[in-house]
Amino acid sequence: MSSWSDASYTWYSTASDYSEVLTDDSRKCQVEGCHRKHAFVRLAGGRKVYSKYCAEHTCAKTYPEDEGYHCPTPRKAGERYCDEHLRCGEPGCDRKGEYIGVREYIPWFCVQHRCTAPDCHSRATDSRQQRCGRHVRLCSVPGCARPAHQHRDGRLDLVCAVHYGIYRCVWPDCSRSTGSSMRYCPAHKCCVAECAASRDATGGTDACTKHRCTIPRCPNPVLYPSHPRSLHCTLHTCRAAGCVSPRTSTTTSTTTTSSSSSKTTTASDFCPTHTCLTPHCTAPARFAHSHCARHACAVANCANARLGAADPAGALSPSSWRYRDRCEAHARARERRSVSVGGLEDIGIGIGTTGTTTGTGAGVAGGGGGGGGDGGSASLRDRFELELVGERERKRLSDDLEALRRREREREREAERRRAEVERLRRDLEEWRGLDPDRDRW
Repeated sequence: MSSWSDASYTWYSTASDYSEVLTDDSRKCQVEGCHRKHAFVRLAGGRKVYSKYCAEHTCAKTYPEDEGYHCPTPRKAGERYCDEHLRCGEPGCDRKGEYIGVREYIPWFCVQHRCTAPDCHSRATDSRQQRCGRHVRLCSVPGCARPAHQHRDGRLDLVCAVHYGIYRCVWPDCSRSTGSSMRYCPAHKCCVAECAASRDATGGTDACTKHRCTIPRCPNPVLYPSHPRSLHCTLHTCRAAGCVSPRTSTTTSTTTTSSSSSKTTTASDFCPTHTCLTPHCTAPARFAHSHCARHACAVANCANARLGAADPAGALSPSSWRYRDRCEAHARARERRSVSVGGLEDIGIGIGTTGTTTGTGAGVAGGGGGGGGDGGSASLRDRFELELVGERERKRLSDDLEALRRREREREREAERRRAEVERLRRDLEEWRGLDPDRDRW
């Protein structure tokens, strides 16, 4: 077996009583009191490089091959490195530690000498900022390489101590530097990146007066700062794509039997243009100035409400209510079309093979098979006599009826074929069981 070092990617023989040289004590671990065999690692070409210590006492720090590869100092049991490589890399510091999860060895620095930048393990070269040379913050003034000025609270300024005060915030009683030609520091500047104005002096918001939501007591900035008509924040702007209008918020009054009026507030996530026109409905409209999917007419691009969503303007015949998913106008049009065309899905008809009406017919919508036969045929005959349907419509109705009969015959043939298939399978099963297939039927 072998044990693997995460730091150096080397393989060491585990502690055992076996060794290639059994009588040479120099091949044993040189730690006093340890009698395990020394560890080795195979390098390129299969050559072995031995350590003076066993796998448990060999430091995981490695050197170039010409320098012996292994660390000459042993490590303590349970440690990854020796005391020399666990010590802080700052000269004169005796603190010890290591970076957990780091595979390759890197010098360890304690919290007082380590760079404070996130995930940085380098030595802090700047004593004031306690950062390495790669993460030290410099003055933002062009051409200045001085480190940024650090305030008493530890916050780093945008400029160095020399340039600090040149760009000072003009907010009353504020001595912070703006770090640029702006008039206000980040604490008093409008939260909109493109805006250089100060925050609203009334307080309670991070935005300026121009970019603050116009709803009273709302501290949020507007949703679209670059849009001149955007006057509301995310919570108060219509959710319709590209709309900057405010959301709907209406109040209705009702009178109870005790003559006391109560107010009910109905709020929507959309503006009046994009809110359903049906009273008390706050769902989004299918398109501007229309109704929602629940209350809108089923006809595409129709802005009217379907029957039942609102009181109809006029009296409708009972047959018109069969089209409750349409508005009044489209329901009447659909009813007239069903009367003039005589759609088979709407009325019961009975037509013979010669195209004349008969007493027996297919009652489709009149109430089953028998309820629509005679009545449908009489109704159709009356329409023929009144010349509401021409010869072309009569021929089309005959063709439709013939198509229905043809499909019915096809279904009967398919049912007969399936019955024959079931019978064949039954006989095969009975023969497989060794029974007489004609003795008992299922």
